[in-house]
Amino acid sequence: MIYKNITEKTLNGLVYIKGKFLRINNKEFYNILKLLKETLIKKIDNGIDYKNIEDLKYLKWCYDKLLLDTSNKGISKLKPRSICWVDFGQNIGSELRKLRPAILWRSSSDKKMWTVIPLSTKCYSDKYYFHYDIEALKNSTAKIESMANFSYKRIKEPYFYNKKIAHLTIIDYINIILCLQKYYTFADQFE
Repeated sequence: MIYKNITEKTLNGLVYIKGKFLRINNKEFYNILKLLKETLIKKIDNGIDYKNIEDLKYLKWCYDKLLLDTSNKGISKLKPRSICWVDFGQNIGSELRKLRPAILWRSSSDKKMWTVIPLSTKCYSDKYYFHYDIEALKNSTAKIESMANFSYKRIKEPYFYNKKIAHLTIIDYINIILCLQKYYTFADQFE
Protein backbone atom coordinates (compact mmCIF):
# COMPACT_ATOMS: atom_id res chain seq x y z
CA MET A 1 0.00 0.00 0.00
CA ILE A 2 1.39 3.39 -1.01
CA TYR A 3 -0.22 5.47 1.78
CA LYS A 4 0.89 3.64 4.93
CA ASN A 5 2.10 6.77 6.70
CA ILE A 6 -0.22 9.60 5.79
CA THR A 7 0.68 12.85 7.49
CA GLU A 8 -1.40 16.00 7.84
CA LYS A 9 0.78 17.59 5.17
CA THR A 10 -0.07 14.92 2.58
CA LEU A 11 -3.71 14.76 3.64
CA ASN A 12 -4.42 18.20 2.13
CA GLY A 13 -4.15 16.79 -1.37
CA LEU A 14 -5.94 13.47 -0.88
CA VAL A 15 -9.51 12.47 -1.61
CA TYR A 16 -10.97 9.22 -0.26
CA ILE A 17 -13.09 7.38 -2.83
CA LYS A 18 -14.51 3.85 -2.42
CA GLY A 19 -11.92 2.70 0.12
CA LYS A 20 -8.86 4.09 -1.68
CA PHE A 21 -6.99 7.35 -1.62
CA LEU A 22 -6.92 9.38 -4.81
CA ARG A 23 -4.04 11.81 -5.07
CA ILE A 24 -4.86 15.32 -6.34
CA ASN A 25 -2.72 18.42 -6.60
CA ASN A 26 -3.30 21.66 -4.67
CA LYS A 27 -5.03 23.41 -7.58
CA GLU A 28 -7.54 20.56 -7.94
CA PHE A 29 -8.06 20.46 -4.16
CA TYR A 30 -8.88 24.19 -3.98
CA ASN A 31 -11.15 23.92 -7.04
CA ILE A 32 -13.13 21.22 -5.21
CA LEU A 33 -13.38 23.46 -2.12
CA LYS A 34 -14.51 26.38 -4.29
CA LEU A 35 -17.17 24.21 -5.95
CA LEU A 36 -18.43 23.03 -2.52
CA LYS A 37 -18.60 26.64 -1.30
CA GLU A 38 -20.51 27.79 -4.42
CA THR A 39 -22.92 24.84 -4.08
CA LEU A 40 -23.59 25.70 -0.42
CA ILE A 41 -24.22 29.36 -1.24
CA LYS A 42 -26.59 28.35 -4.05
CA LYS A 43 -28.44 25.97 -1.70
CA ILE A 44 -28.78 28.69 0.93
CA ASP A 45 -30.04 31.22 -1.64
CA ASN A 46 -32.61 28.82 -3.08
CA GLY A 47 -33.48 26.47 -0.25
CA ILE A 48 -33.66 28.44 2.98
CA ASP A 49 -37.11 29.38 4.17
CA TYR A 50 -36.39 32.50 6.18
CA LYS A 51 -39.75 32.16 7.93
CA ASN A 52 -38.76 28.73 9.28
CA ILE A 53 -37.07 29.27 12.66
CA GLU A 54 -35.13 25.96 12.43
CA ASP A 55 -33.47 27.05 9.17
CA LEU A 56 -32.48 30.35 10.74
CA LYS A 57 -31.14 28.62 13.88
CA TYR A 58 -29.01 26.37 11.70
CA LEU A 59 -27.58 29.31 9.75
CA LYS A 60 -26.82 31.14 12.98
CA TRP A 61 -25.07 28.02 14.35
CA CYS A 62 -22.92 27.81 11.19
CA TYR A 63 -21.85 31.40 11.76
CA ASP A 64 -21.29 30.80 15.49
CA LYS A 65 -19.08 27.77 14.69
CA LEU A 66 -16.99 29.96 12.42
CA LEU A 67 -16.54 32.48 15.24
CA LEU A 68 -15.70 29.71 17.75
CA ASP A 69 -13.17 28.12 15.42
CA THR A 70 -11.36 31.39 14.75
CA SER A 71 -11.22 32.49 18.40
CA ASN A 72 -7.80 32.61 20.01
CA LYS A 73 -8.60 31.73 23.59
CA GLY A 74 -5.93 30.45 25.92
CA ILE A 75 -6.21 26.87 27.11
CA SER A 76 -3.74 26.86 29.98
CA LYS A 77 -6.21 28.04 32.64
CA LEU A 78 -8.74 25.24 32.09
CA LYS A 79 -8.67 22.66 34.87
CA PRO A 80 -10.52 19.38 35.48
CA ARG A 81 -13.43 19.56 37.96
CA SER A 82 -14.08 23.22 37.21
CA ILE A 83 -17.48 24.31 35.94
CA CYS A 84 -17.59 26.50 32.85
CA TRP A 85 -20.02 27.81 30.28
CA VAL A 86 -19.83 25.55 27.20
CA ASP A 87 -21.44 26.24 23.83
CA PHE A 88 -23.20 22.99 22.84
CA GLY A 89 -24.44 24.58 19.63
CA GLN A 90 -27.51 23.69 17.60
CA ASN A 91 -29.15 20.35 18.38
CA ILE A 92 -30.72 17.65 16.30
CA GLY A 93 -33.74 16.03 17.91
CA SER A 94 -33.40 15.86 21.69
CA GLU A 95 -29.64 16.45 21.88
CA LEU A 96 -28.49 19.08 24.33
CA ARG A 97 -28.06 22.50 22.82
CA LYS A 98 -27.24 26.14 23.59
CA LEU A 99 -24.80 27.72 26.00
CA ARG A 100 -24.97 25.87 29.31
CA PRO A 101 -22.79 25.15 32.35
CA ALA A 102 -20.78 21.94 32.24
CA ILE A 103 -18.17 20.15 34.32
CA LEU A 104 -14.75 19.95 32.70
CA TRP A 105 -14.11 16.29 33.41
CA ARG A 106 -10.80 15.59 31.69
CA SER A 107 -8.70 16.77 28.79
CA SER A 108 -6.49 15.36 26.10
CA SER A 109 -2.76 15.66 26.78
CA ASP A 110 -2.52 18.92 24.82
CA LYS A 111 -5.73 20.28 26.45
CA LYS A 112 -7.30 20.96 23.05
CA MET A 113 -10.13 18.44 23.60
CA TRP A 114 -12.20 18.21 26.78
CA THR A 115 -14.67 15.65 28.03
CA VAL A 116 -17.51 17.62 29.62
CA ILE A 117 -20.57 16.67 31.65
CA PRO A 118 -23.44 19.11 31.04
CA LEU A 119 -25.49 20.49 33.91
CA SER A 120 -29.23 21.01 33.96
CA THR A 121 -31.78 22.42 36.40
CA LYS A 122 -34.66 20.48 34.79
CA CYS A 123 -33.44 17.08 36.05
CA TYR A 124 -32.95 18.12 39.67
CA SER A 125 -34.19 15.46 42.14
CA ASP A 126 -35.49 13.13 39.42
CA LYS A 127 -33.85 10.01 40.98
CA TYR A 128 -32.35 8.58 37.75
CA TYR A 129 -29.10 6.76 38.48
CA PHE A 130 -27.40 8.55 35.57
CA HIS A 131 -28.22 11.99 36.98
CA TYR A 132 -26.33 13.34 39.96
CA ASP A 133 -27.49 16.38 41.93
CA ILE A 134 -24.44 18.57 42.51
CA GLU A 135 -23.85 19.61 46.14
CA ALA A 136 -21.59 22.49 45.11
CA LEU A 137 -24.44 24.17 43.17
CA LYS A 138 -28.06 24.69 44.15
CA ASN A 139 -30.67 22.96 41.93
CA SER A 140 -28.13 21.64 39.42
CA THR A 141 -27.81 18.10 38.06
CA ALA A 142 -24.95 16.46 36.17
CA LYS A 143 -26.34 14.65 33.11
CA ILE A 144 -23.98 11.67 32.89
CA GLU A 145 -25.75 10.27 29.81
CA SER A 146 -24.89 13.44 27.87
CA MET A 147 -21.15 13.38 28.55
CA ALA A 148 -19.37 14.49 25.36
CA ASN A 149 -16.01 15.54 23.94
CA PHE A 150 -15.58 19.09 22.68
CA SER A 151 -12.85 21.40 21.48
CA TYR A 152 -11.53 23.83 24.07
CA LYS A 153 -12.82 26.58 21.79
CA ARG A 154 -16.39 25.76 22.86
CA ILE A 155 -15.52 26.54 26.49
CA LYS A 156 -16.50 30.16 26.99
CA GLU A 157 -15.72 31.24 30.55
CA PRO A 158 -15.89 30.08 34.17
CA TYR A 159 -19.29 29.60 35.78
CA PHE A 160 -19.77 31.67 38.93
CA TYR A 161 -21.81 30.61 41.94
CA ASN A 162 -22.12 32.84 45.03
CA LYS A 163 -19.60 35.25 43.45
CA LYS A 164 -16.93 32.52 43.18
CA ILE A 165 -15.77 30.33 40.31
CA ALA A 166 -17.64 27.03 40.68
CA HIS A 167 -15.72 23.76 41.19
CA LEU A 168 -16.81 20.26 42.09
CA THR A 169 -16.29 19.20 45.68
CA ILE A 170 -14.42 15.96 46.37
CA ILE A 171 -17.74 14.36 47.38
CA ASP A 172 -19.35 15.42 44.08
CA TYR A 173 -16.33 14.12 42.15
CA ILE A 174 -16.42 10.69 43.85
CA ASN A 175 -20.19 10.36 43.43
CA ILE A 176 -19.99 11.24 39.73
CA ILE A 177 -17.31 8.54 39.30
CA LEU A 178 -19.74 6.06 40.89
CA CYS A 179 -22.53 7.22 38.54
CA LEU A 180 -20.19 6.83 35.56
CA GLN A 181 -19.31 3.30 36.64
CA LYS A 182 -22.99 2.37 36.91
CA TYR A 183 -23.86 4.02 33.62
CA TYR A 184 -21.07 2.51 31.54
CA THR A 185 -21.18 -0.97 33.09
CA PHE A 186 -25.01 -1.16 33.05
CA ALA A 187 -24.90 -2.02 36.75
CA ASP A 188 -28.52 -1.01 37.53
CA GLN A 189 -29.95 -3.11 34.71
CA PHE A 190 -29.00 -6.34 36.49
CA GLU A 191 -30.03 -5.49 40.05
